[in-house]
Amino acid sequence: METTTAVAKKTRILVVDDEASICQSVDKILARRGFSVCQAQSVNTALEVLKREESVDMIIADLMMPQVNGLELLKMVKENSPALPFLMITGFPTIPTAVEATRLGAAGFIPKPFTPEELEKAVERALAETPAAVADPLPDEGLIDADMPFDAREVAKATSPSFVEHLTRSDVPMVQTPARRPAVALDFCALGQRSCKKYAAKGLCPGKECPLVVAERKKAAQHQTLHATIEDPVDVDMPFSYAELSAVAGEAYAASLGRSDMPVVSHYREAKAAVKAPRVLVVDDEAVVANSIRKTLTRRGYEIAEAFNGRDALDRLVAEAFDLVLLDMKLGNENGLDLLSKIKKSNPGLPVVMVTGYASVDTAVDAIQRGADDYMAKPFTPEELFTVTRKTLQNHVN
Repeated sequence: METTTAVAKKTRILVVDDEASICQSVDKILARRGFSVCQAQSVNTALEVLKREESVDMIIADLMMPQVNGLELLKMVKENSPALPFLMITGFPTIPTAVEATRLGAAGFIPKPFTPEELEKAVERALAETPAAVADPLPDEGLIDADMPFDAREVAKATSPSFVEHLTRSDVPMVQTPARRPAVALDFCALGQRSCKKYAAKGLCPGKECPLVVAERKKAAQHQTLHATIEDPVDVDMPFSYAELSAVAGEAYAASLGRSDMPVVSHYREAKAAVKAPRVLVVDDEAVVANSIRKTLTRRGYEIAEAFNGRDALDRLVAEAFDLVLLDMKLGNENGLDLLSKIKKSNPGLPVVMVTGYASVDTAVDAIQRGADDYMAKPFTPEELFTVTRKTLQNHVN
């Protein structure tokens, strides 16, 4: 079995921070563990390194940097290499930035100042969660044969990948053996149904969908939303868009407006009946909090149901359909994060917002990593509650 140091020697880490002292400190800490470290003091330099280097297995980047920040770098990296581990470090840790970084795909969020042990644990945890297939483009099913104790990659380096593909159990290559891949263009990806340089270099992506297809779909949805918001004025002498007005007064009210800017009663009744009220399940062991949320969202046209413990919440989710769950982090003796995992397992497409009176960067990151769609700290204002609820539902639809 390989030691941690032996594994680390195979791992190349790119550290991106505008402070040279931070880069040097991280380099020193990780070098002691056998990692190979390269440094960049700006996002532009980091991108040049990524183009130049043959292999970078992890990125550690500062959040706050001049010109282009760490979140922008994270977005660019995840668009091209979604499975590449990315750790975010910052001297200004806030819950919103931690949530955003984790939602974008960061494997960890480390507040400054951090100890060597904290950095090492974060790196090891991120690498342990990375699928092995990401770092190994060649088929690696252990030893090629019992009497030839070489790894497939080692043989490929000394000969060629094609030689490895033709090896039989006798260690003798069969010249007549057809290639494993079908006779199509070498860069054609069946997952995305397109030619792809990344596929030609590394093979199939680990996800169920092509990242390029997902990005195109999101971009198209954003374009449609923007188009509807800009080009849907209610009337020439009332400079509000349909989307803005419906967000405040409700879809039924906006749909019933006539040219006089006054709602037609019969139209309003028809529109109200046609508009489906979003159903929200509030899970909180404090009846006062649940009642306050119910009053706030009911006034905005939402239909609210309540559950005061995990068992009741799961039972209601089985028996009824909901569009959103507002879940308290602490339910008496129950852990809301554990309940979150159960909800996501049985209802993977159901959006969940974690609510807590004990907000911290660590719990926010943990919640997003477990599948939460957003994170809200108590106490919150009615407007904050409505904004988070509306945003989460809109993101889910898009």
